Amino acid sequence: MKRSIKIMLYCAGLTALTSTIAIACGPYFPWQLLDNRKETLLNLPAIDSFSQKVKTLGVVTAEEKKNLYSATNLNDPYIGQTTCPNTDEAYKKAAILFHNKQWEDAYSAFSMLAYNSNPAQQVCAKYTLGRIEKELGHFEDAVQSFNSTAYLVAHGAPDPLHLGIAAYGEAAGVILDQIGMRSIDKDDVVYWQVGSIKEDSFLQLQRAVELYLKQATLGDNDGVSSVMIILQGLSDPNNLNARELLKQAVQNSLLRKLLLAYVLTDEIDYKVYSKAKIQNILQAFIQTGLDLKNNYDDMGSLAAFAYQNNDVDKAQAFAEYDWNRNQKALDAWILAKIALRKGEKIKAQDYYHQAISHFNDETLQTRNRQRVQGERAVLTLSQGNFVQALEELWSVRDIYWGDIVYLAENVLTPDELRQFVNSHTNVPKDSKAACNRDIEEDYVDQNAAETSDDEYNMRYSLNGRSMALRHLLARRLMREGRLQEAIPYFTQIGDANCKGTPQHVQIERSYIKATTDMHRSFWATDRAKAAWKAATILRRHGMELMGTDGYPDQNPGTYPQGIGQMIGPANDLNNEPWSVPAEQVRTGASWPIPNRRFHYRYLAVEDVLYAANLIPYQSQAYAALLCHANGWMQKTSYYDGVSMAKDTESPSSYISLGAVNDPQFAYAKSRELYNLYLKNGAVVPFAKDFGYNCPQPKFGAVPKLKRDLFWKEVKKSLQSLRGH
Repeated sequence: MKRSIKIMLYCAGLTALTSTIAIACGPYFPWQLLDNRKETLLNLPAIDSFSQKVKTLGVVTAEEKKNLYSATNLNDPYIGQTTCPNTDEAYKKAAILFHNKQWEDAYSAFSMLAYNSNPAQQVCAKYTLGRIEKELGHFEDAVQSFNSTAYLVAHGAPDPLHLGIAAYGEAAGVILDQIGMRSIDKDDVVYWQVGSIKEDSFLQLQRAVELYLKQATLGDNDGVSSVMIILQGLSDPNNLNARELLKQAVQNSLLRKLLLAYVLTDEIDYKVYSKAKIQNILQAFIQTGLDLKNNYDDMGSLAAFAYQNNDVDKAQAFAEYDWNRNQKALDAWILAKIALRKGEKIKAQDYYHQAISHFNDETLQTRNRQRVQGERAVLTLSQGNFVQALEELWSVRDIYWGDIVYLAENVLTPDELRQFVNSHTNVPKDSKAACNRDIEEDYVDQNAAETSDDEYNMRYSLNGRSMALRHLLARRLMREGRLQEAIPYFTQIGDANCKGTPQHVQIERSYIKATTDMHRSFWATDRAKAAWKAATILRRHGMELMGTDGYPDQNPGTYPQGIGQMIGPANDLNNEPWSVPAEQVRTGASWPIPNRRFHYRYLAVEDVLYAANLIPYQSQAYAALLCHANGWMQKTSYYDGVSMAKDTESPSSYISLGAVNDPQFAYAKSRELYNLYLKNGAVVPFAKDFGYNCPQPKFGAVPKLKRDLFWKEVKKSLQSLRGH
């Protein structure tokens, strides 16, 4: 079959049987396990790759691997050829007969060419002969001709048109048409419907499948698609003939492996998801009386199939039987989930450890090995072992970064996190690393991240994860007021190559000095100037200095829209049974104050108000300070409004930031600042555009204004005394 199955891919995604790893629906969100712990721990995701399974089940010879065209054999000198080379007059005359559908005459002509021509032409003649025999209704002869085509190529005959590997698919199609009917809909989707059952129907089905598997194993993905189409037709619950063949298929070792791969995969590019078909296959398994005495070699897959269909007793029987015989990682994973359903956390933890220790048996793909490690960490967290949970997640940090962020930012104490960072991370040395980049207002942690060429596959490298966690700790220490402790963790890879002080270090030191001076300088005006400097640094570099990776700031890093992160176990009732009260207490205590997105902007405004209270209300500096602060809040209100609009337009988004992104909060703050200016401030030229195009505050004029105001008060007092 030459046509691929087309399917619509929706944002939420479809899986083989049950929900799998939760992922926020939007651009560049990382995978997370902690947002719905019940689903994570109790549901079993897809465990197989249909395409990989199909490509391992075909039986091919060494000659076929060497000579037949495949996806990895792209250095063929005839790669651009579209017609048979070295054709003689006899071949051309035969081709005309074929084109004119003079099947009998064409058959005679190509029969002679198939045995009396040069090797390349002989391959073409054999292949064409198979097509003619199919038209004439000589189906077995057609199959033989197609197989002979592949045989010639496998034994060294030139194959410029890659007919050798295609011949297997053609031969399989001829066989398949004898036991069913293929059709194509208006969207070019191919279907196959089982016809009347004959004595040899199942044998013919097996022959067709074996040929398609051979085609797939040799690198032609049409073989994969064709096997999928067969399984779709075979599992059609509305076709009584298909049900008869399906009963035989579940008892056949090869077909059973394919059926299990079909129901245990989430490769929706290859199949049209149908729960009715899945249930039909399950019913076929049940009707055959599958039990332990059958001694099948795929008991683990059967256990997974039973578990995903909520037959926990059967799943446990299959998994325990297979575990006792073979000690497979898949069995241990299923048994861990069954133990969790029964509330046996310690037993489940042991099975998770067993599954991890048996990863080398290859019963789990890489993604599921990572999933098992992540699930173990979720279970550890549910028992209140916070640092150990982070320890267990760290090995799969490249996949579950959102969960790492949640634990590091919300659950561990700063000291626990600092100890973890000191023992698990370092700043890698790189002589080619740039000293620094310009730090922009809209901060993206590019120094901690490596992005791939594919913009839809943005990921941190493992070294980048290490750096990102160090920077996360640095920002958390800054929020805690432990400014000096934070500086070493802001270190970037290129710092060692800087000739002078790196720009980010200058900013960090400037902020620390400003916050110190705003409280310790002797003169009030100097304290005000320092507070203004601290405020402007926070406004320009607050995300870099204090921003949270997760809630509420959603510091983007490699993920421009944030990580769509959970805000604690109480946010979802599915999480409460899988957490301890201490986790929620720690989570709430770790949120920044104020608990708003861009929270550092509100801190900058507080610094501005502190400065404004230290200088005369009649000064230009007072009005300018409030003007800037008002503008910051207006901008914050605007961006929060945009964020809320996006959440409204995309209801499938994982988390609406709600109160965190409430534009009314920032807007109210901006109004408060404007009203404060109206109440106290002097008339200034920029008052009509308050919050826009604000000038820099002129602190140099403040001492003179203070003196003028002082003497004004003195004169006023003297005049008052004279009046008496």
